[in-house]
Amino acid sequence: MRNIVWAILLLIYMPIACVQASPEIMTVDQLQPGMHGVAKTVIKGTAVESFDVEIIGVLRDGAPEGMILGRVSGDVISQTAGVLQGMSGSPVYIDGKLVGAISGGWPSIDARVCAITPIAEMLKIWDMPDDKGEKKIHQVEVNAPLETADVEKDKVSALESKEESKDLFLEKEKEVVEAVKQVEPEKASTMLVATGFTPAAFSMLEEKLAPLGMKPYQGIGSASDSYAPIQLEPGSALGVALVRGDFSLAATGTVTAVEGNKLIAFGHPFYRRGNVNYFLTDAVVLTSEHGLNGGFKFGQTGNLIGVINQDRTAGIGGIIGKYPSVVPMQITVKDKQLNKDSVYNLQLAYDEELTAPLVASMVYNAIDKTMDRIGESTAKIDFEIQANSVPGGVIKRDNMYYSMQDSGQLAVGELFQALNMLSTNTFHEIDIFSVKANVEIDQTRRTASIISAIPKKTAVKPGETVDIAVKLKPYRSEEVTVNVPYTVPKKQPKGTMMLEVRGGGLISLAQLMMKQQGIDLSAEEDKTRPLEEDIKKFLEANKNNEIVVAPGVMNPNLTNQSKPTQEPQQVQDPINRVVQEETSKKEDVSERKIGTIGNEKLEEENVQSKNKKTVDYIIDNIQRISLKVE
Repeated sequence: MRNIVWAILLLIYMPIACVQASPEIMTVDQLQPGMHGVAKTVIKGTAVESFDVEIIGVLRDGAPEGMILGRVSGDVISQTAGVLQGMSGSPVYIDGKLVGAISGGWPSIDARVCAITPIAEMLKIWDMPDDKGEKKIHQVEVNAPLETADVEKDKVSALESKEESKDLFLEKEKEVVEAVKQVEPEKASTMLVATGFTPAAFSMLEEKLAPLGMKPYQGIGSASDSYAPIQLEPGSALGVALVRGDFSLAATGTVTAVEGNKLIAFGHPFYRRGNVNYFLTDAVVLTSEHGLNGGFKFGQTGNLIGVINQDRTAGIGGIIGKYPSVVPMQITVKDKQLNKDSVYNLQLAYDEELTAPLVASMVYNAIDKTMDRIGESTAKIDFEIQANSVPGGVIKRDNMYYSMQDSGQLAVGELFQALNMLSTNTFHEIDIFSVKANVEIDQTRRTASIISAIPKKTAVKPGETVDIAVKLKPYRSEEVTVNVPYTVPKKQPKGTMMLEVRGGGLISLAQLMMKQQGIDLSAEEDKTRPLEEDIKKFLEANKNNEIVVAPGVMNPNLTNQSKPTQEPQQVQDPINRVVQEETSKKEDVSERKIGTIGNEKLEEENVQSKNKKTVDYIIDNIQRISLKVE
């Protein structure tokens, strides 16, 4: 009895999409010019409407099934004046059998002539491998089952042809066919719409996505899930989203067919990226408008209802009730001048190539929206990336930036770098659990110059620590003094030791001199270096708001340095010395064990990482001093 009750409850609450049968189809070989049928789409809201389609013929374009040509008509088409952007995926039926999906048109020739992707090609999408789904990292948590409304089974009656004809083409159709052969059809919907973006942030998004062959379009508003989930059926509007939440990056189209919990749509690729991991949402069409060069459906994505897992030539495929791997994001921005705190919550569909550029663009958008201006500013940022396979399960980093134009663009650089390091590592896929970023914007200039650096004593021994009193002159503020400890390397030879006291974001004199002489000592990328070492190096990198004390070189053209305590001829040539030091740091990869660092090297790195001091200013210059090592 208990099993019977459970079975009845399952049938009552099971989404109707999960029990839809496979559609009966009609192949291109069964088509004849002059056949009449119907197509389905949403023109406004969520109601599916029908319009007439007449088969003109089939163009054999090299594809196995070719491309079907049709002409649309009826009351709906009178409103739209032809095929619109957003109609892609609209199913076409003849005698109740599914023929294919409207996938484009020729508005410059005849807006009522459309391209139809044969359904036989689209059904192959369901059999494509889904490695991303099988190797899922993690899923969106769905707290409540999707609400579904009863929907009558799709019953399509073909419109009877008004006129029987055995002619392959009427004279008009011949002209149309010859014309469309010369022009590629315009896809009915591939617009990736960015909503909730400022113009400056949208420009960054365009720049970041361009190398991936993706072009966003500026939209207004954002996605909405304030209504009850819509039951998808053939002809329904659907959304494909990369980002959802307070900002949105998504496209809308039309469902072609549903079988069980699977669906296919579009009739053409989104970006033809194969096995993918995107959000599948329902959608609402706000309005449909047309103009001289075609028309558009203005759609808005809505409730998350599944995953888009295929992006192929013939269309996209998805699964209802199965959810994509997701990276939750929270961005907090505080503008000190406006006394304004803004918090933005987002979800990103995880994609190794897309995560870094999307996260950087979203954080910059949050900054730009909150401060609502351009010009001089100082930005403090700290971020946290929770992920597996990283030390402690988290990467935390903070830094400080100043710009006369836009500090926000600088502030997202290291966040992009960190995510790119994780997603492009050569060892294994990283599971990124979440990204948090906190940004503080100050309209004032928070920079300072080092006006003097005086060691507490000038004679030191190897391994000894000496305090250096660093006097700072903040921009339009009173001088302050900061003590920075410096530990002399244990293997430092006797003689004069030159030191640079500088801001962490500045290039050292040694590097500058070598660059001017054409010497490149930048290390080549080591594909065998463990990810843990890359992360450690990233986290210990100097910051713009740090005073760093590091070995330097003698430059006779500079006056802001102490004189050496020994004869100049006894000082080793700085360029050769640095080259030798850099060369000696290189390790034999064949002898190095993955994930280990020699104790001596680790000790030295730990010492050097302490020769710095964090301050509340960006340090913008360098002073040079010398110590006598006894």
